[in-house]
Amino acid sequence: MKNQEIKKQELLKLVNLVEVKNFDEVISKSRVLIKKYPNEYAFYNALGLSLMNKGENDEALEILEKALKLDQNNIHVLNNLGLVNGNLANYKKANEYYERALGIQPNFLNAMINLAHLKEKLNLNNDAIKILKNALEFYPDNFFLNYTIATIYQFLGDFVNSTMHYKKALVSRPENTEIHRLMGMNKKYKKGDEDFEIFENKLKDKNIAEIKKMHLHFALGKAFDDIKDHENSFTNYKKANDIKNNLLKYSLNEDMQIFTNLKENFKKKTSKLLLKNTSNKKFIFIVGMTRSGTSLIEQVVSSHDEVAGAGELPFFADAIYKEFSEMKNKNRKSLKNDFDFSLISDETLNNIKNFYLDRLNQLDYPEDYIVDKAPLNFKWVGLIKKVLPNSYIINCNRDPMDICWSNYKQNYAGNNLAFSYNLKNLADFYNLYSEYMKFWNNNLDENFLFNIQYESFTENFEDEVKKLLDFCDLEWSKKCVEFYKSKNSVTTASLAQVRQPIYKTSVASWKNYASYLEDLKNNLKN
Repeated sequence: MKNQEIKKQELLKLVNLVEVKNFDEVISKSRVLIKKYPNEYAFYNALGLSLMNKGENDEALEILEKALKLDQNNIHVLNNLGLVNGNLANYKKANEYYERALGIQPNFLNAMINLAHLKEKLNLNNDAIKILKNALEFYPDNFFLNYTIATIYQFLGDFVNSTMHYKKALVSRPENTEIHRLMGMNKKYKKGDEDFEIFENKLKDKNIAEIKKMHLHFALGKAFDDIKDHENSFTNYKKANDIKNNLLKYSLNEDMQIFTNLKENFKKKTSKLLLKNTSNKKFIFIVGMTRSGTSLIEQVVSSHDEVAGAGELPFFADAIYKEFSEMKNKNRKSLKNDFDFSLISDETLNNIKNFYLDRLNQLDYPEDYIVDKAPLNFKWVGLIKKVLPNSYIINCNRDPMDICWSNYKQNYAGNNLAFSYNLKNLADFYNLYSEYMKFWNNNLDENFLFNIQYESFTENFEDEVKKLLDFCDLEWSKKCVEFYKSKNSVTTASLAQVRQPIYKTSVASWKNYASYLEDLKNNLKN
């Protein structure tokens, strides 16, 4: 009995450490406790959970599987195994573990939320909504449930249901200013809208956190833009961006390093091998700067019956970073820098291909073509050519002033677009993108790389759509020019725009703010 009480106390200490996110201490203490109590699943579970939160997913998986052997019906272990398999892109396994947990306890909230997130990640948004609606029967006022279903409805273009659930989420957490920003994406503000006063009153709170202020300034920036009050709009966008930029502290150095190394080694190293396409699918990669029309092009192409729009997949970049991480561990002394492309071998390229195809195969798209619309894949165009030579790459470009200004108005999830919160960084990154594409266009044939200029595409829409489909070896389809009728989800900042027929009002929209953007204009090379 005394031994059981000691174990209970030790576990309680670990739980408290997990709650305050002191994962390093949990890891060290758990390893000691596992040696002392090798048959206690809870210590393995705490260790696995903490390793996962530190990004050590491979070891976390191994530890959590040991925990499951000790307690095969533990819903918390099953849920954590779902999370870690999801992190490792083992999506089918993740789904199985969540389903097992819910089979044991149908109202297990964490598993319901995580399973819904998994379905959302796999573009199975209707499945995600079913899961969340079922969960809301048990927990109608839960913030995370209402927040998640609101975002999915937003992706699907159902702005009425999206707003309804955002409002429910706000009731349970009125201090959450992000909800205000997200709801603003569902509407067009008018003069006298009560939200102006709500936002400004919240900003008067002297104790408000910087991150909360940021969301409110982004919301006000959009609201003032809608009513064409450009001075107040810019003032708020700048305040929001200054906060976000200070948090992320972007540097161009890593991106410059990748580009320089790619240029130096592309011809001599990656041109030696053209891998056979072992997949029966055809891949369409849509690349370019964010806010260059990539979402529009994806909606147009994926409206075709033979094409599935998979959204912004991280798989290709993940494969590359995984290979370089392993190269660093094996060849640390011979590496010139973190992205030494001179070390790329036939094996490396095969590994990238297999990683990418394995992840895609788990998505189970029945269509012959799959669209991967991750704009920043423009960095890897040459590697895509070597790894998947039968792919189609579409590069989207637009007036650089419109691109940069449109990016400046967005608050993106994650850190991949850290350059977008400072006008000088935006100009530098656009200049780098421009150099990338000049390089790829000079070194790859026109049958592989198709360039679209947004302004021409919207001006001569139907003709440009025909050219686009011809490039992809697709038959003409009227559905592609009626893309706005599609039920495809859109998870980008363009989620409202692509629900409308083609329009030209966003062309040269930066000119409304020209007096504030002189430095940006001067820093752009073209």
